[in-house]
Amino acid sequence: MLQKLTGKRVLIVEDNPVLAYDIDDLLVDLEVETVGPALDLTTGLQLARQNQLDAALLDVDLGGEQVWPLARELQQHQVPFAFISARCSLDTLPEQFRAYVCLEKPTPRGKIVETLHGLATSE
Repeated sequence: MLQKLTGKRVLIVEDNPVLAYDIDDLLVDLEVETVGPALDLTTGLQLARQNQLDAALLDVDLGGEQVWPLARELQQHQVPFAFISARCSLDTLPEQFRAYVCLEKPTPRGKIVETLHGLATSE
C-alpha cells in the first residue's frame, strides 16, 4: 500500500504550523514529495499553480479564510484532494464538495495515510 505513495506530489494546506509540519513529516517518512505546507490560501493557490500535483490535503478554514477557491481550482484540474477540518459536516461543506472526503481534526496519522492512498490510486 505505501509503495503507491512513494514519489507522489502532495500539496499540504493547513494554517496551523504544528499540524502542517506534522503532516509534512509523516508524508516525508513515506517518501511522498510534499508541496508546501502552505499556511494560507494565497500561498496554497500559488503552489497549486506552480506544481504538478498528484493529490492535496486542504484545511477548510485558513485563519478565517475558506479554502473553496483552491478546492475549485484543484477540481477543475482533476487533482484529487481531501479536506481536513475540526467541523466536517454537510452544513460546513458547499454542495459541490460534499462528495469529497473530509477528515475530522485531530486526524490519526493512519487515517491520513489511508486517505492519501485512496487519492493516489483514484487517478
